[in-house]
Amino acid sequence: MATSTVAKHYTRILALWPKDALRPNLPFTRTIERRALPYGVTPVSPPAEPTKSSSKTAIVEAVAPLKATPQEESAQINALYSLLENRYAKKYPISPDVLKPASNPEHYDRLMEEIERAPGKSWWSAKLDEWKMKIRWR
Repeated sequence: MATSTVAKHYTRILALWPKDALRPNLPFTRTIERRALPYGVTPVSPPAEPTKSSSKTAIVEAVAPLKATPQEESAQINALYSLLENRYAKKYPISPDVLKPASNPEHYDRLMEEIERAPGKSWWSAKLDEWKMKIRWR
């Protein structure tokens, strides 16, 4: 695989990668962009704004990315494509019983509802929900 082909694959992966609604400030695409920099891929997401807890991030960004050979990079590209295509979920499907445990059949449905509501919540509503979970209503 040539260097230009590697760059094209990384560009396509970055375009197809889903947005992270729960952590928009820490998307996985930044990791992919960091890996693709030596191949001439320009970053899609804006750089992270520095915060108090970003000292670890600053250390990671200070380290220059290593450029692997195009053959070694093809394994990384294949892994990213397999995640995009849900190959493992299709190859190893889980039983519906796993998502509906006898002890709490609605657990995962409620969890998915909460995850869908989370991006639109304010700090105050998130705290109220946290407190509600600590009180036993029954």
